[in-house]
Amino acid sequence: MGSNHYQNASHGASSAYYSRRAHTATGHGVRKPQAKAKAKSVDANAIATGEKRLRRYRDKEPLSFGPILERATTQRFYVLSQTACGTDDCPELFLQVSGSTGNVYDVCIAQQPSCSCPHALAGNQCKHIVFVLKKVLRASHHHVYQLALLSTELVEIMGKASQRAHAASWDQRTGEDGRKAVEGDCPICFDEMGVGRGSEPLVWCQGACGQNIHRRCMEVWAATKRQAGRAAEVPCPYCRAPWTEAGAGADRTSRSVDIGRAKFTRDGYQNVADQVDVSTRRDYSTYSRWWSGHPDYYGRRRYR
Repeated sequence: MGSNHYQNASHGASSAYYSRRAHTATGHGVRKPQAKAKAKSVDANAIATGEKRLRRYRDKEPLSFGPILERATTQRFYVLSQTACGTDDCPELFLQVSGSTGNVYDVCIAQQPSCSCPHALAGNQCKHIVFVLKKVLRASHHHVYQLALLSTELVEIMGKASQRAHAASWDQRTGEDGRKAVEGDCPICFDEMGVGRGSEPLVWCQGACGQNIHRRCMEVWAATKRQAGRAAEVPCPYCRAPWTEAGAGADRTSRSVDIGRAKFTRDGYQNVADQVDVSTRRDYSTYSRWWSGHPDYYGRRRYR
């Protein structure tokens, strides 16, 4: 009996052993090795300068950035004002930008760029900041998709932008009437200017520098530079000399429209759509339906 008990025990142990082997062979119950932690991105600039970046460094463009960049570079925005601030070692730029629906947003390019639009206030990277970095300042693409910039990067970005602006203002290539050649970007919307069929009408600074500007953009610029009831002169966006223009339509660039008369939206933003002739209806064709501001989104909260 003892022998049978021993044999049964041995058989049970052997069966359990082979059962575990079979279980292991089929892959069931096998502990999979843990995935290796993703290597941390190396911020070479921060290491070299010893400066801490205020947001996580991005070593490559995230997938979510593509649609933002598309909207920033295809929709029409107007730069209503620019103010340089900060210090020589850490320059900053404050701008007022008229959005695609006429809302006026405050954009600040600093170590942590910010915007007063709802999308940015919700913690997202917004098209207005990307527009300023990409089209106004022409920052390198690697800087455009970052959420924070180092002071040394700001010095580089602002320095190059200042050099381009200075070169454009003092370009001496002129025609017989003192007008500069039509080339480069408009200083208000930062879209490329052109001549010929299909191109937007242009005006030029006839009193001083001779630079060209989209007529529509100059009208918007003039509208925001004139205060209602005051006879302030409209400066040229390039050279800041009093704007002089002759010919048909010249009066439109000196009409008195006050940004202080802007209507307020239900979200509390100043809106100049009626003054710059744009629609207040947002074009959602390039927006994901999963975006909380989309009219077809029924999530927890909506941001317009």
